[in-house]
Amino acid sequence: MKELRIVNVLSEFDARLEAEHNQLKILTPEERVKHLDEMMLAVGWQTGQFLNMLLKAQGGKRILEIGTSIGYSTIWLAQAARENGGCVTTLECVASKQTQALENIRRAGLEDFVNFQLGDAVKLLENLPGTWDFVLLDLWKDLYIPCFDRFYEKLAPGAIVVADNITFPPDFRTIMKAYQEYVRAKSDLDSIEIDIGQGIELTRKEVY
Repeated sequence: MKELRIVNVLSEFDARLEAEHNQLKILTPEERVKHLDEMMLAVGWQTGQFLNMLLKAQGGKRILEIGTSIGYSTIWLAQAARENGGCVTTLECVASKQTQALENIRRAGLEDFVNFQLGDAVKLLENLPGTWDFVLLDLWKDLYIPCFDRFYEKLAPGAIVVADNITFPPDFRTIMKAYQEYVRAKSDLDSIEIDIGQGIELTRKEVY
């Protein structure tokens, strides 16, 4: 990523991301739950860059992000969508976070490549038409499987699904393992854990 306007917006979040990461390490699981809605919970620079390059290499145009937060990963995806001639549809349930995301996307000059949806992700997914070339899952972890079930049949051949927070925070590990086992049981999917950022599960639908 070399576009100064985009880099400047993303760079503003670096210190906050590092502070959040350090805070999550020392909080108890109960304390984490209390503060989650106040946090960015973003994927971080390394994972964002990986998503951006992966999407460009794949060439996907119909991109779905489940969990906008304040738009950090949305920016990485939208920049790739612009290059691919596509668009990101991003879902968020917290109105204040979506408002921040809208402003951040505008500042990055990428508003023409993002479609914002506000509401419960599971319900929104039931009515969103397919198909999807690329999906990023990064919301409440107990919703990963319910959300996956609602976009699975809408995945295009060769579609890629990335699930964040596979290894961190550690109190999510059990539920994330359940997600990994779930997607790996699908006969038409290949899936692997990648040690980048907070850990991701990278899944690809086979091309028949």
